[in-house]
Amino acid sequence: MGRRLRPRRDRLREQDGAVVVIVALCIVALIGVASLVVDLGGVYFRRVALQNSADAAALAAANACGTNQGVSGAEDEANYFTNANSEGAIVEAGFPTYAPMCDSPFGEVTVQVVQEQPVFFAGVFGSDGDTTVRASATAQWGGAGAFEHVAPLMISADRLHDCDIPPEPNEEVIEQICTFFWDNSSSNPNDPNPALTNAEWGTLDLNNWDVATTVNCNQATPPEFEQWMFQGFPGELPITPPETYVCRGQGNFGNSLNMLIEDAIDDELSLYFPVNDPLTQVDRDGFPCQPGDDCSVDKYNILGFARLTIVQLWSGKQEAESSPCAERLPDFDMTANSRCMQALWTDYSNEGLDPSEGENFGLVPVRLIE
Repeated sequence: MGRRLRPRRDRLREQDGAVVVIVALCIVALIGVASLVVDLGGVYFRRVALQNSADAAALAAANACGTNQGVSGAEDEANYFTNANSEGAIVEAGFPTYAPMCDSPFGEVTVQVVQEQPVFFAGVFGSDGDTTVRASATAQWGGAGAFEHVAPLMISADRLHDCDIPPEPNEEVIEQICTFFWDNSSSNPNDPNPALTNAEWGTLDLNNWDVATTVNCNQATPPEFEQWMFQGFPGELPITPPETYVCRGQGNFGNSLNMLIEDAIDDELSLYFPVNDPLTQVDRDGFPCQPGDDCSVDKYNILGFARLTIVQLWSGKQEAESSPCAERLPDFDMTANSRCMQALWTDYSNEGLDPSEGENFGLVPVRLIE
């Protein structure tokens, strides 16, 4: 007796049930994809709009500070442009922030804006339905010449390099490649012509500029070291002949300084290097401390600024021995502490740096930096 076949209709009902399960799973997957596309897309476009708001708010606040509208004026401008560029956005509590302050003739302001962005599908998976989106921007204001890029690394006048720095009075600087050498001399304190004096590394603390010879410097490396190089020094650095004493910085700045110099090379950054008179530099008590003396330099006497664009750096004994320093500056023994640098010398100033100098004809230049 043969096997009885089930009706075709029963088999179709079983297949219909399987299709329902597959369709249900596909719907769940589609909802998940929709969540990613719609919700994340919405957050992305909100982030773009908020960045425009932050940029506009920072520029407006910087302009308000530069035109003497004060903190209240800067805050009003920041609030207005935040909402004007992204309706519903607000300036986050604690912002704007100012450096050094809004009533300074030069400085920078940071604005952070925030807004809640609805997420429509994420609620299906347990989200609360909103996410917070933030954006920030920093702008500078100041007159002509504001925020000159300063390398807090001294150049020793008439030594440790192969160019005539400083130039003779009224002598025009001809662009040329110069080779510079730094090395701590503590390994050989009796050397009559040391690279640097004992415990000295050539860095400066620009926060302690034009100090008395009797001031005791703490010889710390300021946290603004990198800012001064890449964002500029937010203040005046005047030269007041015959003595403009500046505290020297920390001892061995080592690889941190090398990395900053390498970044400056990559950016082709034009930097002002303070030029020190080694014959009038002094120790902690204000007594002369010339190269070769049994003393430790505490303060440099700055004569002016050499404008340089660094092109190459060699660091350490092995690199220094194969660098131009070995050929062009043969009087110095290369050690593990040696640092050799080549740079394009383009200008020299013995009048110091003044970020507020120059006429601006009623216009205050502002620019975004972050």
